[in-house]
Amino acid sequence: MKVLGAALAALLACSSAQARQICDQNANLRACYDDRGGPVGYDHDILGGTPEWTTLSGPNWALQFRNGFFEDIRPRVVDVTGDGIPEVVSVQTSRARGARLIVVSAQGKLLAATRYIGQPHRWLAVAGIGDFDGDGRIEIAYVDRPHLAKQLVFVRLEAGRLRELARVSGLTNHRIGDDHISGGSRNCGRGDELIVASGDWTRLVAVRMGAAPQDLGVYSADRMRAALACQ
Repeated sequence: MKVLGAALAALLACSSAQARQICDQNANLRACYDDRGGPVGYDHDILGGTPEWTTLSGPNWALQFRNGFFEDIRPRVVDVTGDGIPEVVSVQTSRARGARLIVVSAQGKLLAATRYIGQPHRWLAVAGIGDFDGDGRIEIAYVDRPHLAKQLVFVRLEAGRLRELARVSGLTNHRIGDDHISGGSRNCGRGDELIVASGDWTRLVAVRMGAAPQDLGVYSADRMRAALACQ
């Protein structure tokens, strides 16, 4: 990993005027992916033509990983520590070891990461961020290998590491080639919960950490959108 200074980051942005970019913002922190320098040639294309994002940047910092990139639809700027200052949640992929989840501070420092999955072309999809067990602390949920393992994983940033709290099998939130992640988090008055699909995409499922998954009926994209809207 290397941290680029603000002047160098600005120079790179100017020298690659055609670079694509996608951003998220929370409070005063705006974080962006861009593909300056072009694709890295990973030849996975799990996200259906989404760029191989080479850089994650903030207001005056930028991160790049040697032999890696960001395999994701967008950065997520969320306060995951509860201190009122947002962090950036991202999926970073190694060409040799596949994907991992990372959390980056508002100053561009890598705070914590899960282990890499362990081999190329193995990926994870962020499912949601929220208080999924009602204890007042924030969890990050992702689906580990949504086309293979199909395991919903809950982690929390604690003492400088992402500690795994729970793992639920038989769930997914992405189909190969989709340029989006299906489902997400909602709060319909009973606390934060996740909306995902069963592993075979036949059922719609609501999940809270520590509770049995709730079957919401037959899956369809329209029913999933309605569930996220608490309808």
